[in-house]
Amino acid sequence: MRSWLDDVPDPEEQELEGLVAPFHDALVPGIRLLNERSFSTRLGNLHERVGTVMAVEVHADVRQALDLTGTIPVLSREFITQRIAQLERRQAPPDALYERDQIRAHFGNEVQAGTRIDLWIRTHAGAQHFFEIKSGKPNKGQCVEMKERLLTAFAIRRHENSSWWWGVPYSPYGSAPYRHNYPLPFFDFDQEVKMGGQFWDFLGGDGTYEQLLSIYEQVGGEFAAEIEALRKR
Repeated sequence: MRSWLDDVPDPEEQELEGLVAPFHDALVPGIRLLNERSFSTRLGNLHERVGTVMAVEVHADVRQALDLTGTIPVLSREFITQRIAQLERRQAPPDALYERDQIRAHFGNEVQAGTRIDLWIRTHAGAQHFFEIKSGKPNKGQCVEMKERLLTAFAIRRHENSSWWWGVPYSPYGSAPYRHNYPLPFFDFDQEVKMGGQFWDFLGGDGTYEQLLSIYEQVGGEFAAEIEALRKR
């Protein structure tokens, strides 16, 4: 008898179409084909909470949903606005090192600024890391929002040893090259994106990504019979 799971694309097809979802499939195989938006939203929120719990065990200080307020140079405010507009129009390639150097060099009159960051981490070595955590296929508005929040947070703290990151729990393209159009003009993938294993292993230490997937699979296996019964209804 044919099962609805027979319609799940093979792994290579999933990578080409950007349909890879390892955490979804570990819990409920094929769930993405059902377009369960509420499931995906809740799972995304869970990623933030799980990431925070892991990071607390590894790093010196961790804050989830950190509100930042302070003053920044007028030059920084203008730079952030102009830089985002420049990236949006694709008038320059994304370059996080350039942006950090520019903001660090700003001085003069200051204005009030504020933002909220999904996750902030201070390592035992004293480095600060600002994370905005979003799925692997954000829309254009989310990209603009993330970039503005991260640059503003960096400008407020202006810590010498600090970095900002778009944290992505997994790549929807699996091992294939990432190619979702909206983030590419905004983010320097080498210097401001941690995705999949790189993201989780930074939060919780080497091997965290594979261990976490294994836990999700165990949980999915425990509820497999109940989920199948619900499907049959």
